[in-house]
Amino acid sequence: MLFLALSWVGAQSPAEITKQVQANLEKSPWEATVSGKAQLPDGSSQDVEFRLQVLPGKEQVARVEFKKPGSLEGNFVVISEKEVWNYLFLTNQLIIQPRAKANVQGLGVNLTSLGDFDQLNEQVSLKLLGEERTAEGAAWKLSGTPKDKTQGYSSMEILVLKADPRPLALTLKDAGGKTVADLAFKGFKRVNLTAKQLKKYPADAEVVRK
Repeated sequence: MLFLALSWVGAQSPAEITKQVQANLEKSPWEATVSGKAQLPDGSSQDVEFRLQVLPGKEQVARVEFKKPGSLEGNFVVISEKEVWNYLFLTNQLIIQPRAKANVQGLGVNLTSLGDFDQLNEQVSLKLLGEERTAEGAAWKLSGTPKDKTQGYSSMEILVLKADPRPLALTLKDAGGKTVADLAFKGFKRVNLTAKQLKKYPADAEVVRK
């Protein structure tokens, strides 16, 4: 307990921690499996699982491929600097929206900042709560509130691995304290990815711009 208290006293600021995470995640393309529970637009909380792939750098692109729930299976989302593409498997439509006003279709919470901690730091007022021991090692625990109240959540908690700065868990709650997303990042690995791979979609999809 004394160790944790001393560590917390000498801890870095949330801005420094998020900079470390962003710098680490920008070293090379990476992917992880994100799973847990999340609120859907109808208000229900369901098991979710998706693969998150991120190509960092000048042409940053992230891709989210859903495995759960069944209603989202086959859907994917491509997030670039200026746009968000939502592919809807059931209608074979690719819906393209400006990133500033877009969200992930089928979810009741906005997750378009996953993998982009610079953006997250701009959108959320963060503070450091301390440290927590996890199966992967010591982690910083950050909490915050969104600066934009239309994000679909009112508070956020993030666990960041200290030894290899990257997210381990993310919890979002609404104004009433109800959890709208409780997600864990597992199977993190460095991979070879290209923007062309991440932006691939069915050739016969109907493209809709909004």
